[in-house]
Amino acid sequence: MACARSAGHDRLKGFVISDCNQGRAVPMILDIDSAAVNMKWSRRSFLRAAIIGACAVSPVAMAFTAPMQTPAMPSNLIAHSPLTDVVCAGNRLVTAGSRGNILYSDDRGLTWQQAQVPVSTDLVALAFPSDKQGWAVGHGGIVLHTEDGGQSWSKQLDGFAASKLAIDFYQANAQLLPVAGQYLEREQSLAVEGETQPFMDVFFLDERRGYVVGTFNRIFMTLDGGQHWKPLMHLTDNPQELHFYSIAGLDDQLYLAGEQGKVWRHDLASDRFISADTAYTGTLFGVLPTAANLLFAYGMRGTLLRSVDRGETWEKIPSPIQGGITTAVVLTDGRLLIADQSGGVAMSVDGGRHFKTLSIVKPMPYAAATALSENSLVMVGALGARIATI
Repeated sequence: MACARSAGHDRLKGFVISDCNQGRAVPMILDIDSAAVNMKWSRRSFLRAAIIGACAVSPVAMAFTAPMQTPAMPSNLIAHSPLTDVVCAGNRLVTAGSRGNILYSDDRGLTWQQAQVPVSTDLVALAFPSDKQGWAVGHGGIVLHTEDGGQSWSKQLDGFAASKLAIDFYQANAQLLPVAGQYLEREQSLAVEGETQPFMDVFFLDERRGYVVGTFNRIFMTLDGGQHWKPLMHLTDNPQELHFYSIAGLDDQLYLAGEQGKVWRHDLASDRFISADTAYTGTLFGVLPTAANLLFAYGMRGTLLRSVDRGETWEKIPSPIQGGITTAVVLTDGRLLIADQSGGVAMSVDGGRHFKTLSIVKPMPYAAATALSENSLVMVGALGARIATI
């Protein structure tokens, strides 16, 4: 099976408040854009208040077991329920979504089997550097790992453990890192208030080296397949603590994308993530390196940006779809497909310079896609998983 996985793993349409520690909160979606920085409250205070408000809506929430301690419930309806990412694990397809649901298919998406997952937190992104080894991330700062191609999963990390790792790291390196104090203070505040931050994307270069990124400048790296994680918040040019919604790489390239039109490029010489100016001020949901120097970033209101010099300079590409672009896929023949939150799909045959809309049978709000062949894809979104012919 030809499988050209989507490089866009940002399944967040705005910002979804993560689950409360005491039980599952009512999801709240905030369309956070560049205007959010002008709010009287700080972004962190605003979101903290929203979380507290969500948890206080009903005493019934107290009856729920914490999602990070509750396995995903078996269901025959998951393939038709909201899904946020789909990737290839060799010849197998794996998809993930709300309430810890993960499915896998060995017949090109015709039928799906539910995986064994130890948590019921919402999952937003997947990464499989090989056919057996894979990772999933989501709300509660959860990081899951599979060694059998997605059939069963175990927890490697959660938001509480991630916060403790950050506290220990910045305490131990307080003399070496001038900025250690500010990161230590932020992490200690999270720990005191019992909060977690979600991870929004995951990327692995191979079975050992990988990254997870999330809200408020959150980024961790592993060099041993997730047995140990190291915080990298001090290595980003992100003084405003903007959210990271995407991480993607190709060969020696590694990029982040997030709020306020920002793209960050990993600089090998300094080992830092350097901010690149795209001249766009809205939220970017994804970044996609497709060739040695060709790079795309995409996001709200049909925004599509193209760079031919590894993100040094950018041009805005006219898009025939106007919803928030949530996924981009390079097909096996080199064509580029994009899809958005309103069910729009468009295709480019000239390296992303021009796009034309495609008519898809039974469209839905899309979150992710991966190619089965030159003319078919599995697309996931608000109504589950569907095979689309193009």
